[in-house]
Amino acid sequence: MRTYNKLMDGSRVLLGAHRGDRKHFPENTMGAFRATVEMGCDAIETDVRMTKDGHLVLIHDRDVKRTTNGEGFVDEMTLEEIRALDAGFWKGDEFIGTKIPTVEEFLELVSKTDLLVNWELKEYPKDLGLTRSFACVDKLVELIDRYGMAERSIMNSFSELLLEYVDDKWPHKFSIHGYIHYKNPKDFATKPLESFLDWAAIWNKDAENTAGFAADYGYAKERDVLTCILVADTEEEYKKALSMGCRMFTSDDPRRAIEVLKNLGER
Repeated sequence: MRTYNKLMDGSRVLLGAHRGDRKHFPENTMGAFRATVEMGCDAIETDVRMTKDGHLVLIHDRDVKRTTNGEGFVDEMTLEEIRALDAGFWKGDEFIGTKIPTVEEFLELVSKTDLLVNWELKEYPKDLGLTRSFACVDKLVELIDRYGMAERSIMNSFSELLLEYVDDKWPHKFSIHGYIHYKNPKDFATKPLESFLDWAAIWNKDAENTAGFAADYGYAKERDVLTCILVADTEEEYKKALSMGCRMFTSDDPRRAIEVLKNLGER
């Protein structure tokens, strides 16, 4: 395991807010991120995409329809078009007029804190081609460097090729987070994924193994890879994951997750 920040060495259990505090705010918006800062999480997980004119914005889906009042692909829209969308109305009247944030806006906020950032790279080569996908990563790294955030950044993707690109171009600069044993990866790296992973998400679950399979945790541990998971924010599920070696939770309800971790003596 390669360690870039003492907070990421597995010595303590970390809590990341999944797209910010998406339980109480529109996901991947500045309100959701500010709430996360205020409540005392360790990290924010967010999703990076690039507009038609080359600006980086934070939104999970390629199609804006689910979380805005528009429709169409982010990569086929300009920043001006993206910023004209309402990204909050669906969550409640009090959020009407909320905008999709740029990476710069987000970095202005988090760079003044001690939060880690789990950047999920969403510009998949299979959808948009290697050139554009790599360009998105390059621009993100440029901004991360501008704000002095490299040591607090985790690079995360379902694309093994993108993670391999990061590891090859910036060796030992970022912590890298991938998905071992994921049944439908977006693509495959040219070298073994586990050879450059620092974190692995435990993804496979079933009705009896709701916090993942012990074999997957064991597989990661044997390869000196730390494990993380997103599960229901209950003491029961957290206990299960902790007992198998989980060292980071990504939560859809971080306020509740903090209470769960406190009750379990992990906060």
